[in-house]
Amino acid sequence: MLLKEKAEYIIKWVIIFIVSGSMIVYGIAKPIQFTDFTNSSSLTVSEGHKVMWTFYSYSLTYPIIIGVFEILGGISILFDKSRVFGCILLTTILSNIIIQDLVYEISAVKSAIFYQILVLILFLFEKEKLKRIFSSLFSSTKHSKNIILLIFALVIALFIKYLETKIL
Repeated sequence: MLLKEKAEYIIKWVIIFIVSGSMIVYGIAKPIQFTDFTNSSSLTVSEGHKVMWTFYSYSLTYPIIIGVFEILGGISILFDKSRVFGCILLTTILSNIIIQDLVYEISAVKSAIFYQILVLILFLFEKEKLKRIFSSLFSSTKHSKNIILLIFALVIALFIKYLETKIL
C-alpha cells in the first residue's frame, strides 16, 4: 500500500468513526433530549428555538424515529456493503436537521453542516459504487416501452387521484 493510499484509508476511517459515533450518540440521546418543555421556556434561546423545542417535545415519537434513523445510518456507514445506504440515509436526516436549524435559528446548525460535509466526503470515497448505482438506476432498458400502456396507467392514476380528493 502506497503512502497516499494509507493516508486516504486513515482519513476515510477517521471520518467514518467521527460520523458514526456522533450519529449513534445523537440518536440514542434523542428521547432524553426532548423529554420535556423546560428548554422551550428558557430566556437564552431564540423564539424559533422555543418553537422547535416545543414541537419536538410534544410527542417523543418523532424524535425517536429520527434517532432510530441516525443510529441506523451511523451503523450502516461502518460496513462497506451498506456505507452508501448509510450516507444516503444520513444525508436525508442531516438535510432535514440543517433546514430546521436554519429556519428556527438553532445554533447547532454548524455541527449538522460539519457532519453533512463529512458524509459528502465519504461519498467521494465511494464514487465507484455511486457510478454503478446511478448507471443502474438510469440505464435504458432494452425492452421497448409501450406508450399505450403508459397512457392507460396515467389515466388510471389520475382517476384514482380524483377519487382520493372526493373520498378522503
